[in-house]
Amino acid sequence: MKKFFATALVMNFAIAGVSFAQDDITPFWRAVDSLNLGNAANDLYDDLSLLDTIKLGGETFPITWQSSDTLFLSHDGHINGRFVGENKEVTLTATVHDGMTDKKQDVSFKVSIHGYEPYSNYLFAYFPANNNENIYYALSNDGYNFTAMNNGNRVVAADTVSIKKGLRDPHVLRAPDGWFYMVNTDMKSAEGWASNRGMVLMKSRDLISWKHSTVHFPDKYKGKNFANVTRVWAPETFWDDTYDNGDGTKGRPLVYFSLLTNDGTISYDKVFYAYTNKDFTDLEGEPTHFFDRGRSTIDMDIVYNPIDKKYHAFYKNEGDGGICKVTSNSLMPKSGAATGSQWSKPSKALQQTTEAVEGAGVFKLINQNSWVLMYDCYNNGHYQFTSSADLENFKFIQNTEMKGAFTPRHGTVLPITAEETAKLIKAFPIKDFEPRIIDIPDSIGVCDGKKVVAPCSGTKIVSYVKVGDDGWNETLDLKVAKGATVQFGPHPWDGKIWKWEGPDGFKSSTRENTLKNVDGDKSGYYTVTYTNETGCKSQARIKLVVDDPAKPYKEPDTLTHIVERGMNTLDLKISGKVVRTEFFSVNGQKLRAKPDNDGVYIKKEILDNGMSRISKIYIR
Repeated sequence: MKKFFATALVMNFAIAGVSFAQDDITPFWRAVDSLNLGNAANDLYDDLSLLDTIKLGGETFPITWQSSDTLFLSHDGHINGRFVGENKEVTLTATVHDGMTDKKQDVSFKVSIHGYEPYSNYLFAYFPANNNENIYYALSNDGYNFTAMNNGNRVVAADTVSIKKGLRDPHVLRAPDGWFYMVNTDMKSAEGWASNRGMVLMKSRDLISWKHSTVHFPDKYKGKNFANVTRVWAPETFWDDTYDNGDGTKGRPLVYFSLLTNDGTISYDKVFYAYTNKDFTDLEGEPTHFFDRGRSTIDMDIVYNPIDKKYHAFYKNEGDGGICKVTSNSLMPKSGAATGSQWSKPSKALQQTTEAVEGAGVFKLINQNSWVLMYDCYNNGHYQFTSSADLENFKFIQNTEMKGAFTPRHGTVLPITAEETAKLIKAFPIKDFEPRIIDIPDSIGVCDGKKVVAPCSGTKIVSYVKVGDDGWNETLDLKVAKGATVQFGPHPWDGKIWKWEGPDGFKSSTRENTLKNVDGDKSGYYTVTYTNETGCKSQARIKLVVDDPAKPYKEPDTLTHIVERGMNTLDLKISGKVVRTEFFSVNGQKLRAKPDNDGVYIKKEILDNGMSRISKIYIR
């Protein structure tokens, strides 16, 4: 249930010099004013829970809801469809009724339904060590556990692209123009921490082949204070979709970085920014002050959260340790205001450790309203991962050890598609990693010439089984001898929500299951259901036949007979396309899936016009 807050307006008036206070708004109008869907409606991931009444002043006021587009959002707040890769705005109108009179009042809300993200995996771009300042890749299915690519070798050689023959702090941006943009610190730490004079700009269509350019501040800004830099640290790129290109288009990469000079003009590390040219080969103009906390400020990472409509900028308190953040409603200050004035006061330290940390990186989990803040615990040999639903409160998830081929230092994580993952694995082979594949949901219609898909898609289940001491095999049809030991171990291996049902009363909630000394009672179909991080379910059926002459296997009758009759209480002629079907027991308890056991059930079909059709079904 949402929390609603009532407000009352008070009008003062006087009689014979005595002041009185009187409510100017009745409970009905206060009920109208109290309606609020909250910030979640700005970027909606999950169904809304809509109130059907409001109680105020001892009175109850009924509420009815109307969606402007039921292809996307039904009248009861259920998400029916999504665009792929972009949000869809729908108007949801609440009508508050006064049961004692004929009064009613409409309240309209803009609901932005989060677009389906067509990604399956996570790519980590990083450099591994101070004596190995090259770019490396690692892959993950869950955003927390990574496996090094290219058999543990580099994917971009620093001596082929950088002036200093060293690449550090890679940041990769997926931009709306179809390019991936990478920026790197051009530095070789063996020459000292004050040896950095610029950055490397790189662009790619596929994350495999990169075009590169260098920006060397002493040459570019000769005669100006920026030529005297000793540090141009940890550059990152943000796509500013408000930038006017002057040709009728908008959008340009903005690069921000920490600067320090040896001439006293920039006496401690401050964050500056500059836009790139259209080709992403150079910076335009001079760097402009962006933010600093009054002392050394480095490693800034900016993300935009559509839910609170704020930019969140995370940074390291250089010299003091710890990671804080500031927020702003806009990237730039108001016209005429001082540079950096757009940012809020710094937060408290956000890291969930007392260790020294740096290199904060923030990314959102695929198709989830959940953010990850990671940082390099550089003195202790591991990365630490935390999570947050609001970018305000973070909880510890795990320490990811730097060992073997995977030894990440300051880098970036970004989601990638299953197709991109496959191409990367072909170019940069990877051992002991099975990429998760999440298909784009089925199309349910078209809007404005664009495909509309179902709200979510299940993760593909790969059914692995093992008999005795043999190895794992992928199969859905298995025949074994009586007395054998059978193991089920489907993938995704990192999945956590599993449910099994099978012969002889078999039930389980773990991924791997072992059946020992099997006989004919264990023959039949084992149904496994996996619920992924987005709440979508997928299912597989594994057929196991045990060679047991005393209990021979008999194939069950797979034909389900369904007799459907209209409910006696109300038989309406309702036309419309069915967008969702729900099943209930006869006593009204909602079922998780279509029933397959004999019995009497209730079927509810939600139509694209917002209405529903109810019928009673008999399964035998």
